[in-house]
Amino acid sequence: MSKVDIDKVRALAGRTHVMNSFLIPLLVAAVGLPLIGELYLVTFEPAPWAAELGAPLAIVIKLLSYAPAIAAVGAVIMLGPVLVEYHEGRFVSKKASGAFLWAGLLALAAFMLKLLVAPLAISLLGGAAFSWRFDPLDITLMVFASSVMMIGSTLEAAAAALKAENDQIV
Repeated sequence: MSKVDIDKVRALAGRTHVMNSFLIPLLVAAVGLPLIGELYLVTFEPAPWAAELGAPLAIVIKLLSYAPAIAAVGAVIMLGPVLVEYHEGRFVSKKASGAFLWAGLLALAAFMLKLLVAPLAISLLGGAAFSWRFDPLDITLMVFASSVMMIGSTLEAAAAALKAENDQIV
């Protein structure tokens, strides 16, 4: 890559980081505000199913139903440090590769929570019956998780190779 290409990539990473910093509060609000509203409703104005189960169990069920979205938001938030590292020109760093790996793990956790864990736990707690529903979001979440984890592990291996090469020189 030439100096001009690296400068373009750094500038793009900076703009993306600004966009990320602006959109993360909106993403948190998009998940958090409905969660707060639903927790309020099951606690103080429960639906018949929530009244039958009781407020504590209904709250746990609502939290379980939002757990995949919370994990997905965490995955997007973990990409922030990567963009900072790229903007500063550190394309192969332990911090960037570690953040990529964490983002991938959180996206994978969101996938597993959405597909299996949350529906099964909710049905075991007395909520809606377990139903296996696979939708396009699941495919998107899996592709995102695998891509981010692959990039993170590749960058981590590259950082380790560069460190070993520099250690040999010194």
